[in-house]
Amino acid sequence: MMQGLNARQAISLLAAAVALTACGGGDTGNTTAPPATQVAAATCATPPQLFTATVWPTLSSTCVVCHRAGAVASGTRLVFAAGGSAEVNYGILRTFASANSDLLMSKSIGLPTHTGGKVLGDANSQQYKDLASLLPKLKESCSTEVIATGQFWNQVQFADNATTLGKAAHLFAGRPPTETEYSTVAAGGDAALRMTMRGYMDGGPSFDRFMTEVGHTQFLVNGVVVLGQNRGLDARDWPMAAAVINNQNAPAGVRARFDTTMRNEPINLLKYITKNDRPATELVAGSYTVVTGLVAPLLGAQVTGTFMNPADDNEFLPATLPNARLGGNYRHSGVLTQHAYLDRLPTTDTNRNRHRISETMRRFAAMYIPELASRPLEDGVFRLPTMDNPGCAVCHDVMDPMAAGFQNFAPNNRFRPNGTGAMAHSLPQVYLANNYPTDAKGNRYYQDNDNWYRDAKAPGYGSTPMPMGYNNPGAEQWLGQQIANDPRFALGMTHFMYKGLTGREPLRAPADTSGPEAAGRLAAYNAQHDDFNQVAQSFAAGGYKIKDLLVGLMMSKSLRATGVTGTVTTERASSLAEIGGGKLLTATMLNQKLAGLVGSGAPELNNAFAGAALGYTNFNGIDRNSRQTDFTSTQVSVGDQIVVRNSCRWTMADFNKPMATRMLFPGVSMTDTPVSKASSDKILVNLTYLMKRLWLQDVTTSDPEVQRVYDMMAAVYADRANQSPMPLSCELNDGNDPTYSGRMWSAAVMYMITDPKFLTW
Repeated sequence: MMQGLNARQAISLLAAAVALTACGGGDTGNTTAPPATQVAAATCATPPQLFTATVWPTLSSTCVVCHRAGAVASGTRLVFAAGGSAEVNYGILRTFASANSDLLMSKSIGLPTHTGGKVLGDANSQQYKDLASLLPKLKESCSTEVIATGQFWNQVQFADNATTLGKAAHLFAGRPPTETEYSTVAAGGDAALRMTMRGYMDGGPSFDRFMTEVGHTQFLVNGVVVLGQNRGLDARDWPMAAAVINNQNAPAGVRARFDTTMRNEPINLLKYITKNDRPATELVAGSYTVVTGLVAPLLGAQVTGTFMNPADDNEFLPATLPNARLGGNYRHSGVLTQHAYLDRLPTTDTNRNRHRISETMRRFAAMYIPELASRPLEDGVFRLPTMDNPGCAVCHDVMDPMAAGFQNFAPNNRFRPNGTGAMAHSLPQVYLANNYPTDAKGNRYYQDNDNWYRDAKAPGYGSTPMPMGYNNPGAEQWLGQQIANDPRFALGMTHFMYKGLTGREPLRAPADTSGPEAAGRLAAYNAQHDDFNQVAQSFAAGGYKIKDLLVGLMMSKSLRATGVTGTVTTERASSLAEIGGGKLLTATMLNQKLAGLVGSGAPELNNAFAGAALGYTNFNGIDRNSRQTDFTSTQVSVGDQIVVRNSCRWTMADFNKPMATRMLFPGVSMTDTPVSKASSDKILVNLTYLMKRLWLQDVTTSDPEVQRVYDMMAAVYADRANQSPMPLSCELNDGNDPTYSGRMWSAAVMYMITDPKFLTW
C-alpha cells in the first residue's frame, strides 16, 4: 500500500509543482534596475516622423549606450529598451519627458553636470533643436499610453499575515508559530508581524543555520583552497601558523579546524554582522575580520573582546591581523580582503581583477558589468582594445578603474608578494619587462614604484579618482568605502538576501523587447524592481540592518504573491511566472523544518553537500554553484525515498510522547480508527491541525483536502488485511501497532510532507 501510494503521490506532486509555477519558478539573474514606475505598453499616439527619422537614430547611438538596463545609467529614471522598437522607446521617452522635460533638455547638453557629457553638443546644435521641437508632442497627455506598475499586481493574491508568520517561523526559528504569536499578529497587524518575525532572528541555532546557508549560496566557500596548491595561505605571511600551513607536527585536529574556519571566513563575518545588528556596509568596508579562539593566536590576531570559550569554533570576535612580512597591519575591508573571498573569485595576470570586481559589483551594488554591452564579434585593430575599441570600452571604462581596487592582491591571493619593503608590489614580471609593448609615443607603461597597470583606464570608482591610484596600499579599503557609499548598495544587499532566501537571482530586464511576451517580462521586471527598491530604501533608512532587510523581503509583494484570481491571458501568465513564493527549500532548510515540525530530521539530509541532500539541492559550492529552485523528477524521487524511510519513525516517536507534548497527533490515540464515528471525528480534527502545522492552511473538517486525506487513510486502513510483506523498514508493526492506526497515520504524514506546500516556503 505504501509503495502504491508513493507512486500516486509522485504523480500528484508533479502536477502540483506545475500548477505552482503560475506564481513562482524560473531561474533568472540580476542586474541594476531602473526605479521605473510605469511599463511601456501599446501607445495611443504613433511616433511622429521627427522622432523615428531624426531624434531616435541620434538617441539610440548616444544615450542608449548608458541609459539601458544593466548599463551605467540604469539606475536613473530614464532607461531605454535597448533593441526595442522605436514605438516602445517613444513611449519610454514620453513617460520621462512628461515630468522631467527641463532635465531632459539640460542633461542632453551636459548641464549642470552629466556623466555622459554633451551628447547633443550645445543649444545651437541641430540635434538639440530637433529634440526641443519634439518636446510639446512628448508632453501631450495620453492616458492609455502606459500601464502603471501598480496595475501589475491586479488579480494577484497574497499570503495573509498568519501564513507569512508561519513561513518566517519555519525559516528562521525552525518551528511553527505559537498560538500566542498568531493572536498577537492577528490583533496587531503588519507592525506586530514585522516585530514577531524579527524576534525569530534573535539568536538560536535555526537562524544561525539559515544565515550559514545564505553565506554558502553567495560565497561558495566549499571551493576555497586554504592550504597548498600555490594559492593557499603562505607561511611567510603567517609565520605563527607555519606548522599548520606546512603540515609539520601541528596538534591533532588543529589543521582541519583551521582550514574550515578560514574557508568559512566570509560566512563568519556575515553572521557576526547580522547577529550583532551591525550595518551591512561592514561586509565591504569593515576595518576588521572575525576570528575564533583557535585561529586568533595562529594568525597573531589583535582581538577586540574576550572569548567566552576559546575552544568553540562558532564563537567569533572582531580582530585585525598583522602583516608579518611587510610590517604593520593589513588594511581590512570586510570580505574584500579575506583570503576565502579572493580565492573564490580568482584572477590572472591578464584578467587583472576584472572577474573580482564584476562579481563584487553584482553581489553588492546590483550591477552586472558583463551585461553593459554585447561583446563585439569583430574587434578590429586597436593598440589597446579595452580602451580604444568602443565595443570593449563600454564595459572596460566602468570595470577597469574599479578593478584597481584589488591591486594589492596577486593571483595567488597574497598581499604584494613581489619585492620587499616599500617596493613590494603585485604586478607580474612580464609587465615590468623591457620588451612589454609601449604606448603610442614609445614610452614604457610601467613607472618606478607602480603597483597597477597604466595601459588601462586610471584607477577610480565612477567619476571619483582613486587617491594614489597606481600605488595605494589601502586600495581595497578605498574600494570598499566607495561601494558602501554607493546608493546602489542597499538594492545590491536586497538582491543578495533575496538570493539567500530563494536561491534565485532577481529578474533581469529582457534583452529582447520585440517578442510577444517582452512587454509582460518587462512589466514583471519593473514591478519586482519597484518592490525591492522600497525594501532597499527602508533598509538604508534603518541603518542597513540585515534582520530588518529580511523582514522587509518577507513583507514584499514579490515574496508574498501566491496566485491569481480570475482568468488571465497567456501573456499575463508569462509575466507572473517568475513572481511569488513557492520557492523550493534546500536540503538543509528542509531538514530543519522536519526537525521543528515533525520531531526530527532525516539522516539522509544531514550532510548538505553529499548523497541525497546533494541530489536534492544540487549545490555544493564547488562545481554546482546554483541551488535547485524548481521541482524535477529528482526532487520527487529523493523526497519520496526520504519520507518512505522515515515516516514510520516520525509517527511512532510522536505517538510515544504524552499526548500534551505531541507535535503531530495531539488529538488522537492509537486506538482511533475509521471504524467508528467518534474516532473518525477525532481523525478529521487532527488532520486540520496537521494542515495548519505542516501546510499553514487553516481549514475545517469539511475542507475537500481534509476529506481527501481522510479517504486515503481509510483506504489504507481497510486494505490492511491484504498487505503483503514489503522490503521496507518500518518501526511500526503488528506488535506495537495492533490496530494499524500508526501505519495509517504514517501514510498521511508521508502524503503531506511530500506535497509542495511542505517542500516550499
